[in-house]
This record gives sequence, structure tokens and C-alpha cells, in this order.
Amino acid sequence: MKSKVSKIDPKFDDSLEKNNYEIIGSSKVIADCKNNALKIAKSDAPVLITGESGTGKELFANFIFKESKRNQEPFIQINCAALPDSMIEAELFGHVKGAFTDAVSDRKGKFIAADNGTIFLDEICELPVHVQPRLLRVIENNLVDRLGSDTPYRINVRVISATNRNIKEEVRTGNFRKDLFYRLNVLSLHIPPLREHKNDIPELVKYFSAREFEQGEENNKENKTLNNDAINKLFLYDWPGNVRELKNYLKRLFITSNSQIIGQESIDFEVNEENSSLTLKNAINKFKKKYIIDILSANNWNQSKTAAVLDIQRTYLSRLIKELEIDVKIKE
Repeated sequence: MKSKVSKIDPKFDDSLEKNNYEIIGSSKVIADCKNNALKIAKSDAPVLITGESGTGKELFANFIFKESKRNQEPFIQINCAALPDSMIEAELFGHVKGAFTDAVSDRKGKFIAADNGTIFLDEICELPVHVQPRLLRVIENNLVDRLGSDTPYRINVRVISATNRNIKEEVRTGNFRKDLFYRLNVLSLHIPPLREHKNDIPELVKYFSAREFEQGEENNKENKTLNNDAINKLFLYDWPGNVRELKNYLKRLFITSNSQIIGQESIDFEVNEENSSLTLKNAINKFKKKYIIDILSANNWNQSKTAAVLDIQRTYLSRLIKELEIDVKIKE
């Protein structure tokens, strides 16, 4: 039986809203991520999401939650990097009145707030080493020890964690406990950087354009978008900040541009040096060639299957292979 928690602090009931977490993209790599996430959602096992900053790890954590059997229960998110070391244990595990100088009332903490639901520990590698054993105990035993209390609180929580660091390297250097890593990494999901699925850029542009218009519609803002030349120019940049960088860049364009249709002359980032001497047409063809080779390789060079993945006719794929001078013997 659970021990009772008195005077639950209402400001900790911070389940995320179950909307505005749409995953945009129809490329093969994003489709694979969604399919893997759907499989993961059926389980209650801990999952570790990895990927560069800005790739959408939070989106996939929310997606897993929404597709899980716990989707009517709390979803509690916490950014481990945003918590001061002096307060992190109280924030995560709670405390009772008088546990320390500023503990003027009971506080349940994030894990107890997530009971029967899901907790998302973002930037898990930022968790101080001295707190990691307590987290390990919570995950292994489903028991939370609030600061100042002798009575553990039993919980039932699904743990999703995420990091943009190389967590195996963090384990090797002693910054992250190996046993905790194994407990968090029962299931894993890697989110690819935007440079690996640039063919989703037109769809992302359309989505962010519509969102910007919806948010500003009451202020009579125009629904702005980019023309094809401007969209094609976006392919020349590697987007080190990934989808988040693209989103913020487009937001600036939509705010500062005086035109409803934004042209390539408004795209002012520095392109990849390797592509800087290419014409727009040649740069686009370079991307097409690499992408088609990648999809051919992933489908064992079966052109019918590749055409289906690319959502084009088999005859058009053959023409592209010839025009882009793709050597189908490369498989040998």
C-alpha cells in the first residue's frame, strides 16, 4: 500500500498538453523512427532516445506517450540540465515539511506526480553523479524516498529519457553510471539529424508556414510561404541545429519579409563550403543522386522497391538513374 503524501503541491501537477507535438516528415528515415516508436509505445520498459540537439527527441517522447496504454495518465517532463544541484533531489523525489530550511510544506516531486503515467527525463546526461544511485533505485524498485521521510512511496512509472551526448562515452569516462545506463537503455530510439532527411524540408516549410499563420491570424498576418527556388536553396545548408534551427530561421523570414511569397534572395545563410561553388541545379542534383543511391542500397538495389519508397514511377526512377549517372553496378 502507498504511504500517503500530505499537502501535495498543485504546481507540480504539470502534465504536458497532449497536442502541438506533431511529427512532420514522410522520408524513409522518419517513417522508420515512427514505426520503431510505435513498437516501443506498446511496452512499459524504459526507453532512451538519442540524437543531436534540435532533432525532435521531445516530440518522439510525447509520441510514444500518446500511443501508449498510459496516455490518459500524467506525462511529466523535466529538463535535468535546468535543475540546480542543490534542489535536484527535492525536485525529482520530493520532500516532507522540515526536511531542510526552505521545506515549509510537503512536496511530492516529479516521480510521484507521474505515478501511473510517464516521466520524461530530458538531457539525462546532465544528472549529477551523486543523484544517479537514487534514480537507479527508483527505476529498479519502484520506490521513492522523499527527503526527510522514513517511509518509501511505491510508484508505477514508465521512464523515457533522452540525451544529445554520446552516453556510452559518458559511461566510459565515469560521468554516468554503467548500471543506470543499462536500466535506462532497455529500449532505444535514435533520431537522425535533418541533414540525413533533407527531402522533408518542403513539408516542414509548409507546416511551419501554416503554424505561423494560425498563431498570427487574429492580428491579420498574411500566410507567407517560400517559392520553389527558396525551398531548393534550403537544401544547400546542413542545418547543424536541425529542425529547431530550420523552424526558427523560417519564423524570422516570415516576420521580416514584406512579401507573401518569399524568394531565394531572402535566404541569407552561409552554404556548405563543399557546395558553395555549385549552381543551384547542380547542388540539387547532387543531393538527389546521393539520396537515390542511399535508398537503392537500403533496398538491395531493387529498383521497384526503391521507386515505391520514393513514391515515384519505376520508369521515372530509371530515367533519374540515367540522368544522374548513377552506376547501378556500385552494389558489386
